[in-house]
Amino acid sequence: MRSEEQAVMRALRNRRQGAVLVYQGPAGVGKTYAAHDLLRRAGVRAQSLPATLPLTDWPVRLLPARALPGWAEAALRRLPDGDGALSALAALIAAHAPLGVVVDDLHDAPSAQAAALRTLANLLGRARGVALLFTTRHTTPGNLDICVVEPLDMTGTAALCAGELGPNLPPEVNAWVHGRARGNPLFTLEYLRFLVRSGHLYSDGQRWHWRGPDEARLPGRIEALIDLTLDRAGPRRAVLEARATVPDAPLDVWAKVAGLDVVDLQDGVADLTQQGLLGGTHASFSHPLYAEVLRAQTMPEQGRTLARRALAAYHGDPLRAVDFIDGAGMPGPEATALLERAAASAQARGLNAQAGALLARASVLAAPERRAQLAGQAAELLQGHDLPLALTLALQTLDVPALAARTLPLAATLSARVGGRAALDTLLAAQPAGPLVESARVLALQNIGDHVGALARWDALDAAQRGAASVPVRSAVAMALLGTGRRHDAARELEAMLAGVLSEPERQRLLGIQVMLLFHQGEYRAAADQAESTARSMEDAGNGVGASALWHNRAAFLRMLGELEGAMDSVRRALALRQRLGDARGYASSLGMQGELHLERGELDLAEDALSEAQGVLTYSDGAHFLLNNLGMLTSLYTLSDAPLSGELALHHARRALRLAQELDNPRLLVETLADASRAHARAGQGERALELSAQALERAGTLSADPRTVSRNGVARGLALEVLGRRAEALTALWAAEATAREHLGDYEADRVALDVARISGDRDALRALEQRFAARGQGLGVLLACRALGSTPGGSVAPAGELRLRVLGSLELDGVPVRGELRRTLLLRLLEARLQGRAEVARLALADDLYRGRPEAQALGALKQGVAALRAAAGHDVILTTPGGYALGTLPSDAAAFLDSLDLSVWRGPLPPETGEALREALHAALLRAAQATLDTDPAASARAGRLLWEEDTLDEGALGLTLEALRRTDNHRSLSRLYGAARESFSGVGVALPERWQDYLSARFP
Repeated sequence: MRSEEQAVMRALRNRRQGAVLVYQGPAGVGKTYAAHDLLRRAGVRAQSLPATLPLTDWPVRLLPARALPGWAEAALRRLPDGDGALSALAALIAAHAPLGVVVDDLHDAPSAQAAALRTLANLLGRARGVALLFTTRHTTPGNLDICVVEPLDMTGTAALCAGELGPNLPPEVNAWVHGRARGNPLFTLEYLRFLVRSGHLYSDGQRWHWRGPDEARLPGRIEALIDLTLDRAGPRRAVLEARATVPDAPLDVWAKVAGLDVVDLQDGVADLTQQGLLGGTHASFSHPLYAEVLRAQTMPEQGRTLARRALAAYHGDPLRAVDFIDGAGMPGPEATALLERAAASAQARGLNAQAGALLARASVLAAPERRAQLAGQAAELLQGHDLPLALTLALQTLDVPALAARTLPLAATLSARVGGRAALDTLLAAQPAGPLVESARVLALQNIGDHVGALARWDALDAAQRGAASVPVRSAVAMALLGTGRRHDAARELEAMLAGVLSEPERQRLLGIQVMLLFHQGEYRAAADQAESTARSMEDAGNGVGASALWHNRAAFLRMLGELEGAMDSVRRALALRQRLGDARGYASSLGMQGELHLERGELDLAEDALSEAQGVLTYSDGAHFLLNNLGMLTSLYTLSDAPLSGELALHHARRALRLAQELDNPRLLVETLADASRAHARAGQGERALELSAQALERAGTLSADPRTVSRNGVARGLALEVLGRRAEALTALWAAEATAREHLGDYEADRVALDVARISGDRDALRALEQRFAARGQGLGVLLACRALGSTPGGSVAPAGELRLRVLGSLELDGVPVRGELRRTLLLRLLEARLQGRAEVARLALADDLYRGRPEAQALGALKQGVAALRAAAGHDVILTTPGGYALGTLPSDAAAFLDSLDLSVWRGPLPPETGEALREALHAALLRAAQATLDTDPAASARAGRLLWEEDTLDEGALGLTLEALRRTDNHRSLSRLYGAARESFSGVGVALPERWQDYLSARFP
């Protein structure tokens, strides 16, 4: 909160003076929202009035005062400018204190009205408990305090969304809303409500779920508001319509599209900028949605006229001109020629995806004899960007023998990726038999993960055919060798190819395979680094397919290293690329990887969501290899969970995975699946079966190239099976060996995971605590969860026993460990808690209704309160809120606030109080926190510093909190944080005319001599 707003808050809380503040900013930035939000946080009633409303109408719009002096009653009748009239109006407003009056759009007020409003502001500045807040687009004359409003950034959007629906919204929601609303608070809330109403954002009572809309439809209320705003353009609307047609065009092009000369256009731009519809150095729309509404409302004939003018204006720039082909109704031959010119221009700039899309359009409009040729060129350009479209185009070329020889491998690969094995077989069966078809089959089978099938087809070729195979086919063979555990054979094949003459795309493809070879050799850091550099090179070259695979694989490598944030970033890149490509199976595979990362971070619910969604796609798509990976992740998830049914679910998925691995007949995958199944049976207490499966895994692993990851996994599986059988010494021996292998080859994260089982079985609580701290320091939530489980505690400290409700307010507001969503529910709980802590038996219904539903008629407010109580009881249990003779009271659930007031234990505080906390409760808790922090200063200055920082961030003009925090930081020798905090404090105090000493040392020596 800025210092100007803090001054308003203090004035309203202290009731010693009035406050006047001007919110200034461009149209649509959220000035009115900021004003009302400030009054909401201050807990006072708000009254909105337009600045253009004649002052004579103000008394009617304000509620009648209980009693006014006789002179004021008479003077009000002399508004707007009679003797004492403005003083009487100020007295009327002050009689309703505490009150905030929001006067919107001061820039629209006539000069006489604006002068009167400034006089009224001076009068109300002396009225106790009254805030007068103006909004304007222009600078305001006089000495009024100004608060400049900027659009919400991504963080601000997320905070606003969290305030509306709770703190645990999926991050994709905030990104989607911010991308559409662009920081406008009103639009942000409207889009959020649109998502909830349309079912794209829904809650199951525990958490929110997100399914992005296929198209970003404009909510009706936003369109209506924008339409009203655009009406201000009047005769200048043609300038706006032209700008919506060519939103980033230079002035001369814009003028041609508008049908104006440049001078007239400049006059129109100046006028529209003054109105707040355009802004910035390039005269862009104040909000991008303005252009969207204008385009939607343009009549067809007018749209054609604008598009034809744009075509003519962009005659020398084919890449820009093609955007107007359809709108202008350009004839086919002319359109084809323009599209080909634009594609050539795009290729010259390295824009292969754009060039491919342009040639695809041209192939539809071209003469029949040229369509296949253009389709083939487009397919080659689009294979790394849009799989379904590239496949459609490639298939169009196969009837032309001269083109088929070049495009069949591409068509086969795309058929397998998009349609699965059945589509591949159908395609190749229609082609003349021969080496070309078999090479294409090898390439395609490898692309859908059928390593065994690809190698079988390769082995069926004779030596001459294998020698003549292309680099893509041979690279597919190398990947298949890796996928079946023949690491040394794959290394020899890769070395031979790298020694030959290669094109840049071929070299990048081989580097991608080398990445996988490094992984199978246990060199995870080298694999991750090379995966990143190669993926970026592929993206620059337009190979989205290859890049997405490498980002996915890099996520797996970083997971092995325990770098979960980097891994999550990589998998999100893979998901974004695969979504754009239209690669459903690849997207589902990466979604499964994201689920695994959620699991590693200890986010078991999110992991289950992602893996289950991926399972739904992979079950009904070809590519058993990907399905098997996901089943293995689900097996691990339920093996590690302690939920009641998790043991049965782990066995269910383990059995499915084992059947599928046996059908695939892939030795490496079968070994991994056997180890997973062994752990699932151990989790279910079936020790004999677990030991049998681990023995099979160990036996089969002996036929593969040595893989440290496999050796360690198998050792863990054997150790856990032996533990279930009560053979503790043998279990520890197996786990020690597995830990040693992991420590030498796989890194500390994997080794610590094994060490956790060793410490648990050994009963070494000191080791478990050390491991918990290491996992926590590295952000590895699953390790923390498992270590705490072994210690009999929970992450983050103690929580309520199962079945007991606990209200937590010293940080995020939680009930029984679940965040409380909805402002009204949160406010209701906090008001009832405040009453209990104050020793009151109940809160009266009318008092609650007035607090929660201010401004509604009494009957409606009481009905809404009853519904709100019922909804909260339905969500959290009937005993949460008790009905009393006169109202409601909090049920018998313990709260961390009560515990803190009893103990003054600083560790209970988790963060800032919820924004809905009432002032009485807030002041009591903050006063107790300050006392506790001062008492702890000598024994635990770090804890005191944290507490003091919480208090100072709540009120940056609180010298008690500032001095405590600075002294605590000094005692911990944290001079960097101390200097930053003191610099921020000096800036805050200077904003209200208070100068602190330049050096923090001087400030502290005065307070702590």
